Amino acid sequence: MAPSPTSTHPAATPDDSWLATDPAWAGVRQELIDVDGRPVRVLRADPTGAGAGAQPQLLVHGLGGSAANWIDVIAPLARRGPVVAVDLPGFGHTRLVDSDRLTVPGHVSFVRRVLDALGWASATVHGNSMGGLIATHLAAKHPEVVDRLVLVSPALPHSCALRLLPPSVPAVQGMLTMGLPSISGTVLAAATGRDARPAARALLGLIFTDPDAVRPTLLQAMAADALSEDPEQLADRRRTLRSSTASIARLWLEPAPTWRAIRAIEAPTLVLGGTADALVPARVLRHVLASRPDWTGHLITDRRHALMLSEPHEFLDHVEQWLAEHARAA
Repeated sequence: MAPSPTSTHPAATPDDSWLATDPAWAGVRQELIDVDGRPVRVLRADPTGAGAGAQPQLLVHGLGGSAANWIDVIAPLARRGPVVAVDLPGFGHTRLVDSDRLTVPGHVSFVRRVLDALGWASATVHGNSMGGLIATHLAAKHPEVVDRLVLVSPALPHSCALRLLPPSVPAVQGMLTMGLPSISGTVLAAATGRDARPAARALLGLIFTDPDAVRPTLLQAMAADALSEDPEQLADRRRTLRSSTASIARLWLEPAPTWRAIRAIEAPTLVLGGTADALVPARVLRHVLASRPDWTGHLITDRRHALMLSEPHEFLDHVEQWLAEHARAA
């Protein structure tokens, strides 16, 4: 049993008024769930239509992200069963507690406890970027809880650390540490019609093919999770970002544990990446897919780092086709 968490932060429910601003998000609600005595923020949708009682799906965001990174796909995925997107500790609106381990193994343990808290014996687990790395290790360590795995631009290392070239880990850490406040300003500026700084817009360009074409409601949703007037929360986010980035760096520089996990995974796995992804090079995903020919993979031309956020319809088409093929095979 996990130790009882301690925290000085009140369990105040974050504002969720932004959920009512876009019809695409109908049926999605925000909740604080109890995970080992600590409040954890999730976005969730109940199953709809024929999906009632079907396979649950848990969505895990990446470094510097939040549950809102999945906002455009939560309701459509619920056609196949209940869907929950979770804020990892220190990200979004899940506040830190003293017992949090802000490392990839720590996040794996946290996600495993989230599944228990939801009452799900197993689920299809989706992970983007760092969330994909977390999901990979979860599926290898706890195969009984992962029925299927969907990895979106997962932050997996090359099997040989010497072949891990750009982007360098210090560059990514520096870019994110400096860029997250800029992204917050960018999305607010774009949502209110003000000009955004070119450097901040370039950071949005890591995700969106055309930052100028992003819906204002989506920008506002991102801002709602990126901004805070609480200096302690902002300090916690910086600490979480630094610690999680350092943990990813260790796994990239010593890739053997992650590659043992890749080889050990039993769950059917779908990998989605983009040829224009500046953070997870396509060549790394090609290497991963070559080592697991039983996995399904698509490297999509001119797509970037978070397909479910930038091109949600493409993401859903690939996932639906893959799930349907597995249902027919079963």
